[in-house]
Amino acid sequence: MTQGDFIDYSRQKTVNKIFALLVVVAILIAISLKLSEPPGETTAVVVFLGIPLGLVLLSSLFGAGSKRAIDYNAGKWNSRKVWMSFSEYEQMTEDYEDAYGVLFSHSVGCGCFLPLFIVAFLGAASYAYDLVLTRGLLNPLFSILLDSILLIIIVYVIASVGSFIAGFRIPTIDASEFFKPLLRGDVYEFASELEDVPSIRAGMNVEIGEREGVLTILEAESNAHVEGLPDTVTIKVQVSHSGFAYPYLVGTVYKGAEVLPVEKYPVVKTKYPAMLEFSMDDDVTVIVARFDIPKRTSSVPNISKKDFRALASILAKELKKNYNEAQQ
Repeated sequence: MTQGDFIDYSRQKTVNKIFALLVVVAILIAISLKLSEPPGETTAVVVFLGIPLGLVLLSSLFGAGSKRAIDYNAGKWNSRKVWMSFSEYEQMTEDYEDAYGVLFSHSVGCGCFLPLFIVAFLGAASYAYDLVLTRGLLNPLFSILLDSILLIIIVYVIASVGSFIAGFRIPTIDASEFFKPLLRGDVYEFASELEDVPSIRAGMNVEIGEREGVLTILEAESNAHVEGLPDTVTIKVQVSHSGFAYPYLVGTVYKGAEVLPVEKYPVVKTKYPAMLEFSMDDDVTVIVARFDIPKRTSSVPNISKKDFRALASILAKELKKNYNEAQQ
């Protein structure tokens, strides 16, 4: 099965043709103005600044519309769950982005204003060059008319194509069952550190969808277990943000030994004191491992990956201890 069997580009082709026609019309209007109007500053401003800046806005809208005009043909995906290492997951996401990256949203941030700045600069430079030519202060490369036409084509093509690409990157196609946000960010980064803790088996639970030979990632989450214990003993990574990334670990033991709601401070050589919080949630024993960060510090707190791995090792020992107590 090829991508075209479940991705329909027919509406997008129509939008793209209209966009190309728009650019050609804008260029022809600008050339017509240069030919019909007497040389002057007003005409040059309209041709090299006014119309190109308007073209930036229209092109970005057409770019977004082009992406949204890509249709997804819904269908049944056969799914299976697999456990893989973080390196295997990263390789899978690279292949996934190579295959389908053009179809989902990409953050552009301040880059969405880049075409506007470029066009404003090129337009101002072209306006100044055209003004110098019309006043006879500089010899043209070819002729005054041909130089002006070439400037119009260059500025308008850059304005339209650059803005179209920027607008195209912003939205995603309407295919929620096919494209899921890839697991990224602080949670993933700290979870991947657990792979280097000897007492912990960490990796990714990935649900892969298959449809007539085409694969996609339906769901993905990081997970960790204690070596030698069943999967009913789990470790989850959580990260809160209050001015800085504050990672902590939530360990659970299904039908583990009952514990009292207490706090413990194990002795460990880390920048901040380690803290274990014990509690019960029905039949589940819960142990939260975190660092006791002072409320007032002279600098922004920073939890190193090394300290985080040390905290995870302590939690793994407590979970194993609790599980063994429950078996007695």
